[in-house]
Amino acid sequence: MAKKIKFELYKCLSDEKGQALTMVLAFMLLSSLTITPLLSFLSTALDTNRLYEEKTDALYAADAGIEDAIWQIKYNNLSSLLTDPAYDEYDFSTNWTYNLSEQLNNEDTTVNIKNIWIPKGIPPPDKTTARNIIETGKLIISGNAPSDSDYEIKLTFYPDEGEEAALMVEKIGIWLPLGFTYVEDSSNLEADPEDEYYSVPDIQSHAGGQAIIWNFSSANFTLFPGVNPEGMPLTSEITFEYSTNQTGIRPTTISWITTTGVADVTLSWDADVKVYRILSTAGEAEIEAYSIKCELRKLGSAIAGDYRAIGSSLMRDTIPDSYDVRDELLTESDAVCDDIPSDAVVVGAYLYWSGWFERAKYQWEDDCSDFTNWETPGNDWNYSSGRFVGHHVGGAPDEHRYLTMKDSLDLSTYAPGTAEVVWEQWEGGKLDEEDALKFQFSNDGGSPGSWSELIPAFADDIGSSPQSYNYTIPDLYLVNNFKMRFFLDHFGGSNDYCYIDNIGIGEAEFTADTSAIFKINGEQVYFDGDGKPKKGVEEIIANRWSVLENEPGECSYACNLDVTRLVQEYSNEGDHGNHTGNGEYTVGSVDADTGDDWSYAGWSLIIIYSSSETYGQQLYLYDDFIYSPEGTAENPHNIDFDGDGQPGGIITGFIVPDPIGGEENAAKLTCFVGEGDNCWVNDSLKFNDTYLSNSESPWNNVWNSQSPDMSEDGVDIDTFNITWASGLLEPGDSSAQLDLPTIVDSWNLVYVILALRSETVTGGTTHYVILSS
Repeated sequence: MAKKIKFELYKCLSDEKGQALTMVLAFMLLSSLTITPLLSFLSTALDTNRLYEEKTDALYAADAGIEDAIWQIKYNNLSSLLTDPAYDEYDFSTNWTYNLSEQLNNEDTTVNIKNIWIPKGIPPPDKTTARNIIETGKLIISGNAPSDSDYEIKLTFYPDEGEEAALMVEKIGIWLPLGFTYVEDSSNLEADPEDEYYSVPDIQSHAGGQAIIWNFSSANFTLFPGVNPEGMPLTSEITFEYSTNQTGIRPTTISWITTTGVADVTLSWDADVKVYRILSTAGEAEIEAYSIKCELRKLGSAIAGDYRAIGSSLMRDTIPDSYDVRDELLTESDAVCDDIPSDAVVVGAYLYWSGWFERAKYQWEDDCSDFTNWETPGNDWNYSSGRFVGHHVGGAPDEHRYLTMKDSLDLSTYAPGTAEVVWEQWEGGKLDEEDALKFQFSNDGGSPGSWSELIPAFADDIGSSPQSYNYTIPDLYLVNNFKMRFFLDHFGGSNDYCYIDNIGIGEAEFTADTSAIFKINGEQVYFDGDGKPKKGVEEIIANRWSVLENEPGECSYACNLDVTRLVQEYSNEGDHGNHTGNGEYTVGSVDADTGDDWSYAGWSLIIIYSSSETYGQQLYLYDDFIYSPEGTAENPHNIDFDGDGQPGGIITGFIVPDPIGGEENAAKLTCFVGEGDNCWVNDSLKFNDTYLSNSESPWNNVWNSQSPDMSEDGVDIDTFNITWASGLLEPGDSSAQLDLPTIVDSWNLVYVILALRSETVTGGTTHYVILSS
């Protein structure tokens, strides 16, 4: 029995096929219950992950579009990027669109940019009208925050004649961006209800921030705070307080004004602040951003960049004396420019050279070295040391007093008032009022009865230094048989002498030396016949020149040539193969006369460049050649360098921005002046009624023929810095007065170049909204 039971158990346990089948069937049953839901779950997870990645990729691609647009705005590329239609900063209706050049995350990205009009309740003007309003600059509004809680709106009005009291103010508004709030009752417009301009502002939510609007009933602008009705321009400052929860950040605002009473001035706004809407789309992702850019508006003829001015004298004084008269004309001279940043690019380069000539050229001239052209019947007239000498010999007849031209001149071709006689005269001894030099004209070759009345040239003491004298020949003597003669009246004292030199007759022809040698880094350069830069022995030729009569018969000249392409081609290279403008510059073969207080010759090169290492500037160049005669202590002479009919010059077309931390200078200016001597004082340079000076040029003798970094004297090429600390320029200022008064001295102005700071910055986004479907 026991064996049988054991056998049956062994038989049951050893039958493996039955056990495996049972287990497989059980597993299949379990799998049939779990596999289908599991596969469904895995499929759903894969789909979700794919959709999430697609959304993320599209979002990143759209964000790249925003970043690209901000970069284009920051670096002023919108005009070259947006061409259909052409981008216009004064167009507030057009939406410009462009595509990124490459796919990002397999997505095409489209970017839309639009200029946003901020002034509330005022429809935007069309682009032509908007441009005229801003670029004409007749009514300018701007603003700045001098502290973390105070704000100033500056208003500047340049009235035409008769408009000084005509401008009536209707509205003044300002937009404060998100995070900044107007402090009620803080404005100077709310200080006194009796003021004509008194107004409590209407405060509204606008464009993510606040719009503060003061409404007036046609308040006269001359009555607004700070306006001087007699001043030019008329300026006012509106002040108020603001609060913010953003520590150390000051608001970037836009202010505006509407007016009546002056036909071409009805609206103005702060065009220094520009707001852009940027919409970037990639796939189903869409990002909208708003960016604010602060930059100085481009007004007038200003250009962007910074400048360096160098130059040198072309004369030398080898015999120093109290008058510092230059007696040697140099063949050439050089100057080095070595402080332009290495990444700079030359934008422009302008070369000037100037000199003085002892006399103009005339149809007929005599250097008074002999009597070849003259006759005298006695010994009252002689010549010595290159001049005529007159002294009456006692007992000699009166006809000996005459010095008469031998041959007649044809003056019949001269227009009335254009021909003259000119000479230098001085005396020796101690004269009285009876001692006089006189002269006469003949219209018939000197025949009896054809001579004019005797005309006095000088009488009594005039000193022993040569003086120029000129006299316009009357119309009656503009004939083909003209003669003249001198008459020595008295001069009978033992030491009484009359001296005459350098006689000229005809129309003064003032000349300029319009060619010069120009070298860069020791190699002579020039422009070929096609205007291309070349190296060689050819001289450069001025494309513009001016000649001025200083004293009668004397003249000075100034020549100018645009040498931009030469400097761009041959100046020192920078970090990236760029030509920086640095290098050694040489100018020579410039003609001028020596031996006089006025003797001078010199040159100057202005290099305008752009660089990432320099702050932006607005540049103004005035290069009309102007003579400044001496004035008096009571009435100093102040040249009208800007040609507006008023002494000095009012420089406009800029708005001063806020300074950057660590920055010292708000502006700088350079003058190129020629005068020769350095012994006369009381010539000055004033900026906003404040005297300027530098290390070599004191405030009361700025044109002393000495300048920093120049090895020889004789000309002034002086640069003056206007610092922020001086307070002469403040943020929001839009005009500056420049005066060049002189009392004793006389001189020539070749150019004035002025650079005023302007910052270009792209701010962060004021709004950042993600829109996705």
